[in-house]
Amino acid sequence: MRLNVGCGRRVDASLSAWKTATPIVLMLTLAFSLFGVVPSGAAGQTDPGFSPSSGPAQVIAQGVFALPEGDAVWRTVRTRAVLPQDAPYEERPLGFVLASSGPILLVDQETGTQAQLGTGEAAIVPEGTVQQRSSLGLQPVSYLSIELVSVDAAPPAADATVLQPGQPFPSPAGLHDLDLLSAALVPDEVFTIPDSGAKNVVLITDGAANVGRPGGEAVVLLAGEAASFSGELQVSGAADDSGEAQNVSFVVGMIGPEVPPPAGITNTPAPTPATPETPAPSAETTAAGTPADLAGQGAITVQVYSCPPGMTAATVAAAACAPTMVDFDIIVSGDSLETPLTLGDATAAGSSFTWSGLPYGDYLIAEAVLPEGATTYILSARDTRGDPDTGYQVTLDEANPELGVRIYNFSPD
Repeated sequence: MRLNVGCGRRVDASLSAWKTATPIVLMLTLAFSLFGVVPSGAAGQTDPGFSPSSGPAQVIAQGVFALPEGDAVWRTVRTRAVLPQDAPYEERPLGFVLASSGPILLVDQETGTQAQLGTGEAAIVPEGTVQQRSSLGLQPVSYLSIELVSVDAAPPAADATVLQPGQPFPSPAGLHDLDLLSAALVPDEVFTIPDSGAKNVVLITDGAANVGRPGGEAVVLLAGEAASFSGELQVSGAADDSGEAQNVSFVVGMIGPEVPPPAGITNTPAPTPATPETPAPSAETTAAGTPADLAGQGAITVQVYSCPPGMTAATVAAAACAPTMVDFDIIVSGDSLETPLTLGDATAAGSSFTWSGLPYGDYLIAEAVLPEGATTYILSARDTRGDPDTGYQVTLDEANPELGVRIYNFSPD
């Protein structure tokens, strides 16, 4: 099995350990391999009678569709559904819509078809559907989308927050059964997500989960965090401060087996996209002052989030924290750097800041200036150690040349 998460190689099962700066696992904007790569079978090799539902898990949305051509990603997104009179019609990608925090209404512009989703219910949406999504309550509510898009797909609307952009994988050709699986586990209950033969995604909707392959090391995902994976995956509730396992709820987007086209309809294979030429190396200078073609070619990408007042490291829910781009500064230092780096040395792209061309080695990351109102923060990344006072140490090496980091800022009530 191959599990791709944005940071962290292994964390302690206890959330209290995470609170004291033991590594926690998040799915970041840049997703990287967590475990060793284990080839999985092609989706078409799965039993045609394959069904992911069993035990506490149920399929809550399903459909058969052609997948995006070329390389694709699973993208998890949080969006706000406003009241019907204010909700626009927008073109939607292939994927699932989950009413995660309140009932919503879906209206197809072309056909007028309506779908009412109660809290916890979901629907599948074909690519290119022009659809209105609005709150069925008296106030706007947020909802989650689990989208299957091409790597060059347009970003979601400006009012949406990408929780996890996913890692590219070759999209299987032909028509495939897509399923959204939902499960809620009680303490000490373990559920094994079956191998569908393709790349799938798990998204934690409530609580915190231990996630890993059977018999292997587990990582912790919090509510609002996701991981893409191949093969079997085991999920169970993570422990709280007292060491007791807790309830956890999650959904799984799955690519099932290839489905033959209906009789009399020809299924034309998608053309194989041309492979772009790799540009010749340049003599660009890295942030460390070393020619890029001679350096370790490592990179650190940081996103900074502001969490609701009163939230702490022990109670953080990633989905409730919003990206911020102003009124903070970050210092990156290390023995391989001539001088420490700040945000002024990073390349900004949306809410991400990247220092590239960094030689392999250890680096210390600290938030030197916190956003207005914040009094402390935590840093989440692969194999990190440290605290807000001294900074957090991370490592770039040949096995892990790129590092994704999330910084969560907390303010009092």
